Amino acid sequence: MKAEARNLYSPHREVVNKPSRNQFPQSQKRKSIRYHRLILAVLYVSLFVVAGVYLFSQNQIVSAKQSELHNLQKQQTKLTKAESGLTRQIKLLNDPDFIANYARDEYMFSKKGETIIIVPKSKEDLQSKN
Repeated sequence: MKAEARNLYSPHREVVNKPSRNQFPQSQKRKSIRYHRLILAVLYVSLFVVAGVYLFSQNQIVSAKQSELHNLQKQQTKLTKAESGLTRQIKLLNDPDFIANYARDEYMFSKKGETIIIVPKSKEDLQSKN
C-alpha cells in the first residue's frame, strides 16, 4: 500500500488518463478553428447586413417625414395668409359704409334717388380681370 501511495505522489509517475493538449490531431484542431472562425465571420456579416438594412429603412422614413414636414409648412404659410385676409375681411364687413359700397358694386343696390345704368363690359376689361 505504501508503494502504491509513493507511486501516486512521485514526480516520475506515469499519467494514464490525463488528457493532454495535443490529444487531438493537428488537422482536427485546424478544422475546428476554421469552423469557429467561419461561424464568427458569418455572424459579423449578417449583423452588418441587418444593421445596414435597418439604417436604410430609417433613412427612408426620415426623408419621407422631412418632405411631409416641408409640405405642411407650405400649407401652413398659405393658410396663415388666407387667415389674415379673412380677418381683414371680417373687420371690413363690420363697417356699415363698406357694406353699403360693396352692395352697390356687387349687387347693384342704389341709394335713394339713384338710378342704376348697366354698361356692358368691354373685352379688354374682361381680359385684364382674367
